[in-house]
Amino acid sequence: MTSPTHDTNDLRSRLSRLRRSLHMKPELSGDERETAALVADRLRALGLPTETGAGGHGVVAVLETGRPGRTVAYRADMDALPLQEASTHDYASLRLGVSHACGHDVHVAVALGVAERLLAISGELRGRVVLIFQPAEESLDGARAMIEDGLLERYPVDALLALHAFPLPVGRVGIAQGLTLAGMEEFHVRFYAPSGNREALIDTAIRRLEALSTEHAPIDAAGFARVIDRMRDGDPALSRTLFISGWPAAPGSTSHTHILGLVSMPDPSMASAVHEDIRQTLAACAGRFGASFDVDVTFANPPLRNDPTLVSEISPVIEKELGAGSVEVFAAPYPFAHEDLARFAERVPTALVWLGTQNLEKGIPSVLHTAGYDVDEGALEIGTRAMLAAIRSLL
Repeated sequence: MTSPTHDTNDLRSRLSRLRRSLHMKPELSGDERETAALVADRLRALGLPTETGAGGHGVVAVLETGRPGRTVAYRADMDALPLQEASTHDYASLRLGVSHACGHDVHVAVALGVAERLLAISGELRGRVVLIFQPAEESLDGARAMIEDGLLERYPVDALLALHAFPLPVGRVGIAQGLTLAGMEEFHVRFYAPSGNREALIDTAIRRLEALSTEHAPIDAAGFARVIDRMRDGDPALSRTLFISGWPAAPGSTSHTHILGLVSMPDPSMASAVHEDIRQTLAACAGRFGASFDVDVTFANPPLRNDPTLVSEISPVIEKELGAGSVEVFAAPYPFAHEDLARFAERVPTALVWLGTQNLEKGIPSVLHTAGYDVDEGALEIGTRAMLAAIRSLL
């Protein structure tokens, strides 16, 4: 008979090995072939009916209990970032210019851990679980592609859960009561100007557009801690945050675009005023250089909102599993990032849980989208326990 302590240690070890294997071989959005194959192999080895090629390289598996009940989906994203890793770890990325700097290797490992644990307790459950391994989250294409591929028609679900690595101390999780992440708009600018003035015009316009931002994303652990305090306290300024970034388009880009821009807005009601501010800023820059311009919003992703009823169901269960004080309840969103999980949340009651991966005592700030990104791997077992408890409570 295996003792609980031995079983927990074995789970931690297996999840750590799996996460490191994924971390060493990151794949960009739309190119998740090896990751998808690994996931599918693991799910089939567990005996789960598994579908591949869903909306690209998506993988879907179903655990049927054979008893009537709710259908709960659990989603993990698989893709990596076009960012060179700066690490001396023996599990550092082997792929030049690509790294798991957003924790999706953690997400996949936890999801596979959840699948394994669900099978072990399936006799106690009712309904079914749909495990969704999604491609192309970083490009904000994957959820839409899976939905358009008929995922929710093939597998109608009553609730959907996910987690995301976050620089909270390991052992803790966070969950927002409603608005969780900002929406995003991508815009393209084309100038009509004398060629000699174009580079100076582009540089000036980018700087002035970025100056419209009301806040900027944190870049270190201390900055993140301040933002997390404000999320916990429900700072209304976070819900009205405007963050604009821009960069020159590559030479020869489509439609002769000169600037690619990105706007983060948690509150969509801001859009009309923001669009006008952008136009006025571009008009002032263009006028200074004797130019004219076109600006078009080319892509949008909605804000992510957690379903309050679902949050109320799972929060106390997760806290009971992880211990008193382990769950941070956020009353304001994180306004500097976007998640195409929002596409699912438009159709299905959804809850995203922030998983603490930080351990400052071990020198692991776990700041997302940075070259030195890493996690305290104790979070893998904690995330598995938390999400297993949440799914179990819903079934």
